[in-house]
Amino acid sequence: MGISAFKYNIILNLKNIPGPTVAKKIIVIEADDYGGIRTPSVEAYKKMEEAGVSIDPSRYNLFDTLEDKEDLECLFEILYSVKDINGNPAVFSPFVNVANPDFEKIKAFDYQEYFYEPFTTTYEKYGREGDMMTVWKKGMSEGIFTPEFHGREHLSAEPWLLKLQEGNQHLRTAFDFGFTSVNVPGVHDYAQEFRPEFYFTKDNQKPFLHKSIIEGVQLFKEIFSYTPTAFTPGNGIFHADFEGTLLGTGIKFLNVAHKNPYPAKEGNLLFKQFSFKQGIKNKGLNYYIRNCAFEPTDSNYSSIDLTLQQIAASFRFNKPAIISTHRVNFVGALSVANRYSGLMELQNLLHAIVKRWPDVTFMSTANMLKSLR
Repeated sequence: MGISAFKYNIILNLKNIPGPTVAKKIIVIEADDYGGIRTPSVEAYKKMEEAGVSIDPSRYNLFDTLEDKEDLECLFEILYSVKDINGNPAVFSPFVNVANPDFEKIKAFDYQEYFYEPFTTTYEKYGREGDMMTVWKKGMSEGIFTPEFHGREHLSAEPWLLKLQEGNQHLRTAFDFGFTSVNVPGVHDYAQEFRPEFYFTKDNQKPFLHKSIIEGVQLFKEIFSYTPTAFTPGNGIFHADFEGTLLGTGIKFLNVAHKNPYPAKEGNLLFKQFSFKQGIKNKGLNYYIRNCAFEPTDSNYSSIDLTLQQIAASFRFNKPAIISTHRVNFVGALSVANRYSGLMELQNLLHAIVKRWPDVTFMSTANMLKSLR
């Protein structure tokens, strides 16, 4: 074992030592970005490229888009392909952005005001099947698809709007295609593509973000008929000033990184060090940390082995294995091959888990977090 691998193994174990323990071997899969827009279509991507729009050719821009009926049904089939010690299938907890920009209305107001629409409305505009929410509710009723909160939008809305007002031509061209993830000069590296919702550059932008939490959770409750248990912020960027507002909505758990980035003066980011601590509590809000990762469509991905190693480390210290992943791995509207490869790797992972740990229990995020309290 090389020194880098040795150090990684130490870190892998250290981060699972602190925090509450559980008696069972629990597997949780948390998948970010559901509900939110990314690239509308292959045709739109090509036309923006031809127009010279500055788009990073990342897997997110190439493959990620609003989920469709087939994406969810294929995912559910994979989840049902395995059973835990109790005879229950695997569970996905999608972290949902419940709204997207209302491009038509924003343009009608000459980019001077921000407007949003529920992601269910975006489904209609994208031509997704009319029974999309029937598919969601089927997964929910069967306990295999259990939504949590990822923010109102996956968008730095006010910084984005300001650049639109300045008249950046690339941004406005992308806007006309319903696309926001553009690299723009003068934007901090952490905010390029305008993805982190809770990134801000000035204090006077904070009220907008407090409001987005309140409205976002209310919209979540209207769509799903319950209050979310947990929240993970877009791109992991969040500021302690919003914690009270989050708690006031009824959310009890905040997912953070080991080093959690937060905005400071002039849009720069500082980092709050959590020192691998699971289960920190602050004024009634409970922090928790994901300790495993699974990104099968990432260019650096090689096999399920790393994820299995991370799961083994969590079980070694009687911690739930909380697996972080993203929608991009499991959607196929831009590339059917992308969905197929992601789902096949997910199936390989799930079958390897139950073979190696036959006493494993699949849980939703909400049920897992209850077991930690």
